[in-house]
Amino acid sequence: MLEAGETQGSPRNLKYALLHLAAGAEVLLKARLQMEHWSLVFSNPGKATQSALANGTLTSCTPKEARERLTEIVGLPIAKRDEEALDQLAKNRNALQHYGLVGAAANASSVESLTARVLHFLMVFLETSLLPHLEPNEALQASPDLERIRSGLHQIEGYVEERMRALAPVLGPARNRTVRCPDCQQWALLPAINDSPISSAMDDLFTVCCEFCSTLSTPRSAALRYADSLLGEPMPKVFYEAGATRCSVCEQQCLVRGAFTAAAPDTLVEFCFCCGVVCAVLAKCRHCGDMYEPKGEKDHRCIDLWYDAAKR
Repeated sequence: MLEAGETQGSPRNLKYALLHLAAGAEVLLKARLQMEHWSLVFSNPGKATQSALANGTLTSCTPKEARERLTEIVGLPIAKRDEEALDQLAKNRNALQHYGLVGAAANASSVESLTARVLHFLMVFLETSLLPHLEPNEALQASPDLERIRSGLHQIEGYVEERMRALAPVLGPARNRTVRCPDCQQWALLPAINDSPISSAMDDLFTVCCEFCSTLSTPRSAALRYADSLLGEPMPKVFYEAGATRCSVCEQQCLVRGAFTAAAPDTLVEFCFCCGVVCAVLAKCRHCGDMYEPKGEKDHRCIDLWYDAAKR
């Protein structure tokens, strides 16, 4: 219902989009509470018993109480805008359960805007506050589901807009070393670990991160996947070489000759996925062997030979 191209959701789709998202948000918030201490998911933690938790007979806290406990007890900051989105989602769910689709809950545009905000909060919450606390085997079991979710997020226009707006402080200053991710097709792939909440917690081996879909790669694999994604693009041979070559700065086989950056999406450059160096695409002069920057597909001569030819 929320995918790009869907202009009008049916009442059934609207209903279940809200119900499923509200249920998912509640489960994730309470899962983090339970990691802190199992009693925190009870409506009254002072009367919590492990038997009630085990057999599912507990009276759990409300979504608002879960959010407040995460902030006040666990110490997880939640932005006011995210608080408002979560509260509105809970209100819409209650309205659906008791009165059906009425008011804002029946408006497809309103639903998409709200779900985009909540989805963005939940994905960041997963990456920064939930996944780091899982046991290795639990993280492994969750990985396929997370990959399936991430692979579909770029199809939700509202989520894309919300996510890219939130990433602006991270991606804006790094536009000259940001390329389009071959997985989600967003201008959000960075060649080095930076100060964003997601990438700052990564293993040193995975220094290439897509801030949009959270795909992690080694510099070498990222360069090869990116180069493969360009194979169908109509580019002159003088400007592009398939695969990855050795970078003259870091000396790693991670340089793609013929990449595009967010700062200049129509200009081919040489881009290293290891050290992030960006320079003009160079070609070897067929006459003297020197490297030079060609001015067009038919430009095969270095500048010195061009002057010599002009003089003659």
